[in-house]
Amino acid sequence: MKRRLLADRFSGQKILLVGLGLHGGGAATVRWLVRHGAIVRVTDKKIAGDLRRSLKSLAGLPVSWHLGVQDRRDVVWADIVVQNPGVPATNPLIAAAERGGKLILNEASIFLSLAPGPTIGVTGTRGKTTTTLLIAHLLKAAGRQVVAAGNFREVPMLSVLDRLTAKQWAVVEFSSFHLEGLARTHRSPHIAVWTNLHVDHLNRYPSVTEYARAKSQIIRWQRPDDIAVLNADSAVVRRFADQTTARVVWFSARHAAGSWSYTVRDGWIDERRGGRSTRILHRRDFPLPGDHQTHNLLAAIAAARAGGVAVTAIRRAVKTFRPIAHRQEVVRTWRGHRFINDTTATSPDGAIAGMETYPRAVYLLGGSDKHLDFAPLIQLMLKRSPRLVFLPGTATIKMIAALRHKKFRGQFVTAASMSEAVRQAVRLVRPGEDVVLTPGAASFGLFRHEFDRGEQFIKAVMARR
Repeated sequence: MKRRLLADRFSGQKILLVGLGLHGGGAATVRWLVRHGAIVRVTDKKIAGDLRRSLKSLAGLPVSWHLGVQDRRDVVWADIVVQNPGVPATNPLIAAAERGGKLILNEASIFLSLAPGPTIGVTGTRGKTTTTLLIAHLLKAAGRQVVAAGNFREVPMLSVLDRLTAKQWAVVEFSSFHLEGLARTHRSPHIAVWTNLHVDHLNRYPSVTEYARAKSQIIRWQRPDDIAVLNADSAVVRRFADQTTARVVWFSARHAAGSWSYTVRDGWIDERRGGRSTRILHRRDFPLPGDHQTHNLLAAIAAARAGGVAVTAIRRAVKTFRPIAHRQEVVRTWRGHRFINDTTATSPDGAIAGMETYPRAVYLLGGSDKHLDFAPLIQLMLKRSPRLVFLPGTATIKMIAALRHKKFRGQFVTAASMSEAVRQAVRLVRPGEDVVLTPGAASFGLFRHEFDRGEQFIKAVMARR
């Protein structure tokens, strides 16, 4: 550990939160800091009107605000700087704090430094939330006391930190943005799960290697008695496996990858451990379709077994798991068509997974570009010639240009709003087909964030008569 961090360290300290954000994590951080006696100032480039929901949740707290500006005098004022995960290290205030030798923390580094009991952390480009919640579900089935939190809006990690006990398991989802902060406190989870690594967030990282390096912080600071659950089917994850001193447990959809590993054999999830092979359950017992969900299932079982959950409890619990909203969520069946909300598919590989899971559908795509490669997604469109409805944005411009250049034989239309997109999809859909929102791009511009996009989709679908 680089510096010992204690909760009472914050009492009486002047703490600057850089970035309040819209998803609730920043607000939870403010409440936690105030509760621990800190003198809190919040700065954000957004103006108050853009942050209305977050500000409303903090009404009445003794907090000073600097909104719509970035003033380096705030950094001079502060004893400690807390970096919202959405704020990059290149931000002028973070850079100034680095130069000034300030202690810089984020919600993840605070959480892992202070959580009193065992921690399971989950990261990856895709599947983080599903895997996190499935692990928690499996642990609960075994009678464990469990709290699931992290990179989903419903439960920010600092909203649960103070009520954790040494007997409770904390299962936490971490984004790469969260994990960047662990390099400053040298803490990783006791059980770390790395689901996969696909190209994403190149609007923040200069290369895929830098993106992967941020992800690797989840295993980088583990100890020899910790466990790293890693995807053997990901070349990038394999490349970073030597960054941990923990015992590695592998999972793979294709082959047994080590002395302790989980794979699929003849439709069965198979455990190889200590020279023994055990059939855990059949893949069809897990209610979520798709190859990517097979990987999520393998990762979750591996983590649960590493946490001591019995095979019988896993078999019982897997059948009753249900996914969270906005992730391949079946919103409604209307006139024989399923409407599926997969708004968190914010990269091309996410859209590919959505198309492969629901091959007979009209797809709603598009949004803001994150400097990603759309070629694999375009190739799938060219192969299948589906009907597409594009939402506006810079990524949409790139996709439409590529489809026209390649003489796309399918049909596509554009829509200026989500309600119009749903109307267009209903016009295009054929008997027995689904309507799937699987954007493959960020939501910025037309929507406040991807969850706003999903909620507008749900509203438009439910309005159909």
